[in-house]
Amino acid sequence: MLEEGTIDYSGKFRWSDALKAKSREVFGINEFRLCQEGVCNANLAGRDIICVMPTGGGKSLTYQLPALLMPGCTVVVSPLISLMKDQTAHLIRAGVNAVMLARDTTSEDLALINLSMNAMATGKCQLREEIKLCYVTPEKLAQSGQFNAWLHKLNDAKKLARLVIDEAHCVSEMGLNFRPDYLKLEALRGEFPTVPVLALSATCTRNVIDKLMGVLKLRSPLQNGTKAGAEGTIYFSSPLYRKNLHYSILPKPARFDDTIKMIREYILTHHKNQSGIIYCLSQKDAESVAAELHAESGQRIRTGVYHANVSATRKNQLHAQWQQGSVNVICATIAFGLGIDKANVRFVIHHSKSIENFYQESGRAGRDGEDAECVLLYRPQDATRLSALTEHGNGMSGAVYNMLEFAQDMQGCRKVLFAKYFSVASQLSVDVWTTEETGALERCRHCDNCKRAPESIDCMDVRLPAWQLLKIAEAVEVHGGQVTMMQLADIARSRGHGKSIARKRGRGRAAERGTVTIDPKTIAGGPVKLHQDDTYLLLVFLLINQYLKIEVKPNKHTQNVYIVPGQKARDLSDLSRTDVVDGCMGPVMRCCFPNRSKRVSTTKNAGTQASSKASVSSKHKTPSRVGSEPSDDELDDGEEVSDIGEGSDYSNYVQRQEHDQSDTPIVIDDDVEDKEEEYDGGDEWSYSMRTGGPSKRKRLQPYVEIPSPKKKRPKMAYDPDDVISIASD
Repeated sequence: MLEEGTIDYSGKFRWSDALKAKSREVFGINEFRLCQEGVCNANLAGRDIICVMPTGGGKSLTYQLPALLMPGCTVVVSPLISLMKDQTAHLIRAGVNAVMLARDTTSEDLALINLSMNAMATGKCQLREEIKLCYVTPEKLAQSGQFNAWLHKLNDAKKLARLVIDEAHCVSEMGLNFRPDYLKLEALRGEFPTVPVLALSATCTRNVIDKLMGVLKLRSPLQNGTKAGAEGTIYFSSPLYRKNLHYSILPKPARFDDTIKMIREYILTHHKNQSGIIYCLSQKDAESVAAELHAESGQRIRTGVYHANVSATRKNQLHAQWQQGSVNVICATIAFGLGIDKANVRFVIHHSKSIENFYQESGRAGRDGEDAECVLLYRPQDATRLSALTEHGNGMSGAVYNMLEFAQDMQGCRKVLFAKYFSVASQLSVDVWTTEETGALERCRHCDNCKRAPESIDCMDVRLPAWQLLKIAEAVEVHGGQVTMMQLADIARSRGHGKSIARKRGRGRAAERGTVTIDPKTIAGGPVKLHQDDTYLLLVFLLINQYLKIEVKPNKHTQNVYIVPGQKARDLSDLSRTDVVDGCMGPVMRCCFPNRSKRVSTTKNAGTQASSKASVSSKHKTPSRVGSEPSDDELDDGEEVSDIGEGSDYSNYVQRQEHDQSDTPIVIDDDVEDKEEEYDGGDEWSYSMRTGGPSKRKRLQPYVEIPSPKKKRPKMAYDPDDVISIASD
């Protein structure tokens, strides 16, 4: 029951019938979603508004629809030119008179806009001829005297209906998307004190909301849209969780050829002729994936490429083809999404550098409310390339560690993991993930982990293999060597082949060179007895938990990525092997691995909507696969390995080691640059869930970046598309 004198903007108003009729007539929308109707009502009531709605929630309708029922022009400030172009084109196709102003607006278009604005300001145009929506960048608004003169003329004629600030979180200097010209928007309220303001964002913390109130001079107090007073700014928010999106993490094959085959099979099996997006880490990746997927599918999958260096003409063509369906899969960097307004995207395939990116990219899917799949392709070896892409002189960024932890989690519900992450990283209340059906921390029951069969996971105490890896990493460091992730895994599993030259620490001609001999038997009591893929999973587990850390060492042409002991390494490595084996000392360390005897085809399971509880097969598993030890070749080819029985302990692991000790010491090779490991190259997109070798036909290798000595340029320069941005609808 409403308190006396309060207003529920989600209710019925005198314009409600007209609002719904116009929604059906112009946009073909019969039902409002989330808080759309409430925001539209508050718009028509002339209130200042802050609206926080998830990517894909339908924010654009909350100002476009009211604009059609009010006299005058609604001015939309947006930092995203591609989005403005897409929105304007969409409105024009719907019969709405909409324009945009940016740096590349032609003089002819400016002249036409000028004529229309003057006609509106002088009352010489009919209502149906009015410019209903005018999109402008914050830079244009701040710098164009002519445009500001138009606004004043419209305001004097009472034809400036509303100011809309899209991507409003850009006012925050602490955010990744800060735009200095957004701070200049504070002048708008002083110049147009009676014009209502709507601020829109996909993610807004309380601090950013306070900043918005101050910069935009929104009226106090801030009030809930379902019980608002007659004064102040109305606040609307919607759950950030969208139940129609089904999240999953799938293991990436080791070879690019096999990855393309996997994607082809996934699309043709589950999403044939449907719209989808494949997000890639770089422009080169996007181009290669598009070309190879088109070829591998026999041209059945029609692909397009989108990144910052694609020409404006080609981008416009691609937008049109995307909307018409003549291109159904876009291979893109994160730049694509800043202009997406397509409702029926049925799947998104990700290779994300951060949880924020993953969430934002997934928001492009299922905007029609129908089911859509968001699939992250992951291999533990991704850590090295991601670190090289994101490091700022201090090793791997925290965002990458969080992404790796999210990807390696085989038990937690993806919705709950999102909620917990954003509650810390963005200071968002966990409540924003609450829906009508479930609480914020209740499992969604349809992500990969919620559907995962209990017997598909082995969760075990990994103190001994972790201790062995740390002892080997410390020995390398003590002797002045440098070791990559691949080398550390091979050494720990006794995978070295003969002697190699190790480069001592230092640079240039003065660097000391020599060899470092590493004997796992002497240093760690024997080799680590884990499957190769599980060894990489454990290495990333140790990175995430600060027992290891990554160091990125740039040289003239490349950036080399090395693994070194982390700040918590000695908490475990200072213990004796006996203490670790007995389990009487040291931190408890449990890590989950796929049960390889139960693994099934990746693409067969992708897209299914079975329901089961996420759990693990045993509470007391020990490092994997005690029993007869397959050869390294068998392990690396992904053959099945025997599982240990219930209640097994470290004694089995120790006995197994005693029967298989390598007497041949391993020598780290660091004198020759480990180009394959620098970018995780050679096999980019890795650990194999597929059988069979690569295609006989030679293919492009988009994730293999081999430095060219002729060009003399850094290989890991930042991709201009690697700017994180939260896109509106």
